[in-house]
Amino acid sequence: MKHALTLLFSLSFTAHAEVLLRVRPHVVVPANSEVRLVQIVDAQGLSEEGMKQLNTVNLSTGPAEGERQELAEANISSAIRPVVAAERERTSARVHVIIPKSVIIDTMKRGISEETVKAELLQAWQPLCPDCKLEIEALSLPRIAGVRDWNMKLKAELPKGSFSVPVDIIRENGASAPAWINGRVLTKKKVPVAKRMLNMSERLQAGDINWEFRDTSYAVDGIPTAEEMTGKLMKQGLRAGDVIWRGMIEKEKAIHRGDQVTVKSGDGIWEVSMTVTAQADAYVGDMLNMKHPKTNVALMGMVTAPGEVELR
Repeated sequence: MKHALTLLFSLSFTAHAEVLLRVRPHVVVPANSEVRLVQIVDAQGLSEEGMKQLNTVNLSTGPAEGERQELAEANISSAIRPVVAAERERTSARVHVIIPKSVIIDTMKRGISEETVKAELLQAWQPLCPDCKLEIEALSLPRIAGVRDWNMKLKAELPKGSFSVPVDIIRENGASAPAWINGRVLTKKKVPVAKRMLNMSERLQAGDINWEFRDTSYAVDGIPTAEEMTGKLMKQGLRAGDVIWRGMIEKEKAIHRGDQVTVKSGDGIWEVSMTVTAQADAYVGDMLNMKHPKTNVALMGMVTAPGEVELR
């Protein structure tokens, strides 16, 4: 199958429901028939009005028996754009649109294979995690003879680890057979890895860290940035090759109780600053109670940097 480059339009709203319009990279149609947009789009969560709109758009006349036709991404994008715009007007759902570089319109049968299934899964899932390196393993396909075409029903979400995806199988005699595709997806991200053994309470240096792609499908902690690690204390010891998660790094206080801190208020030329006394320990981002050393007036602000507070 031709490698598919995907285009993702992500429209953010406040509602919980999501819509996925995934253009299939390869479809089988009767010879010389009308090819409508609804035949090449797997629509999940689309409204009834949207489905009707998909059915009204005629893309082309299909090829002759035994031949193929190729539709370009630009043509498909222009055809589907009004459907997306209309759906935005109807609902506050988040809408994902995934379009391959081209779509093959076929009149022959399209067998189901590991190669084609993996390509379509990655086409749908990779845009949901652009910084990830996705790998699919332990793929289990339905064992159905005489397959003419098939269509996976995917959602606009990246599964964690194991997955089961429903698939509609169309037999050569036109009969439909529901089935499932199972497997496991590895979501690999670049994470910091210890280059050597690290001891508890040891300060990390840039030379102690490698950045490698590791499976984070079941990660329960965040990935720290280089700035969050360099010069910071380790909460625990690690072996060489272990991943360094955010929770393993000692979060150092930006302010201690009794410190003289600079509190600022205003913006630009109207900014006013004064020195006050901290009434508690605090980290960056914490709200801090303070007192003016001369007037004893109580103040409150957010810690923005070591020794600095923004008045709130």
